[in-house]
Amino acid sequence: MSTLDRAVVLAAGEGRRIRPLTRYQPKPMLRIAGRPILEYPLDALVENGVKHVVLVVGHGRTRIQNHLGNSYRGVDLTYVTQSTQLGSGHALQTASDHVDDEFLVVNGDNVIDETMVRVTADRYTESDAAACLAVAASDHAEEYGTVGVKDGLVDRIDEHGDGVTARINAGVYAFNRSIFDALEETDFDDGERPLTGAIDKLDGPVLAATPNGVWFDPSYPWDLLRTNERVLYAHPELANATDPVRASARVHESAVVGDNVLIGPDCQVSAGAVVKSGTCLLSSTIVGENAVLEGSIIGPDSRVGANVLLRDTIVGGGATIGDGTVSPGRSATLVIDGTEYADRRLGGVVADRATVGANVTITPGCRVGPHGTVASGIALRRDVPENAEVVA
Repeated sequence: MSTLDRAVVLAAGEGRRIRPLTRYQPKPMLRIAGRPILEYPLDALVENGVKHVVLVVGHGRTRIQNHLGNSYRGVDLTYVTQSTQLGSGHALQTASDHVDDEFLVVNGDNVIDETMVRVTADRYTESDAAACLAVAASDHAEEYGTVGVKDGLVDRIDEHGDGVTARINAGVYAFNRSIFDALEETDFDDGERPLTGAIDKLDGPVLAATPNGVWFDPSYPWDLLRTNERVLYAHPELANATDPVRASARVHESAVVGDNVLIGPDCQVSAGAVVKSGTCLLSSTIVGENAVLEGSIIGPDSRVGANVLLRDTIVGGGATIGDGTVSPGRSATLVIDGTEYADRRLGGVVADRATVGANVTITPGCRVGPHGTVASGIALRRDVPENAEVVA
């Protein structure tokens, strides 16, 4: 175990590519396999002997502070606020007064395990390098910043991906305080000061660690579903999901609950309902009679009506899905930040406190904003903005 006992967790971002789910809460507080994403990197740090964590918060910061309080698993938490979203480098700068000569940095919106931190920290402490960066292999490297590695050293970082390199930045770092001088020399790019830009300016070698641990970056709605499913399938110990049905949940004797499912506390699954693999029901959700849920995430305090079909669908907290509504999922095409993404495994996305009426058909990829309303009988083929109403 390394001697690095202080860490900075970057948790200030909104997660704009997952809108409208992040309208009122930050991406680190979205839930994967029943837990806020933020808890996964915090656990990884605790397991590696970190004694103090500086949390950089911003968008929706009260959600984070109210959830965690002043400590996590016995580790002291200090909060600093990035009031304006000016990039990951700027976020780290806000924590400069609270770290030692050497420290860890992790992204608060990635699902990681302790191996990702341990290998990175050990590789750094066993060397005299200026920094160490964890890299991971990805089948979708074009959607992330890529990292060039030569002889175990980082020789290039491309924030936008180069379409060729399969190694990506896994968002786990070890630094000394020279990173802050490098950040001062790093220009803003499109309104943000990137942390990776400062790494290029460090005076000394930057090691590339290849931990081969658990790493998921759920940057898009379909990534949330894929990560949720893979954690439930392959890493239930990380999600505390070895007991798939919480004791306070009520599941009717005629309901069917498949493998790799998580049913949260105080949920109700009614007669004849089928909850298939890869589905997560958060706390106090009610699923109506004969409803079928597959590969979906259903937020807390939501209501799913009778005879509903939800496949590859995300439902936010406090939302209502009317009887007989169908979200068939499978293959969606949608535009995010001006880029079209085709053939993505995604059904509908229904944000917090939205209401979808009875017998609605949701075209894959359609998003309903917070407090949006869709009247009964609608064939929904377009996004619904926040507070908007779609009527027949």
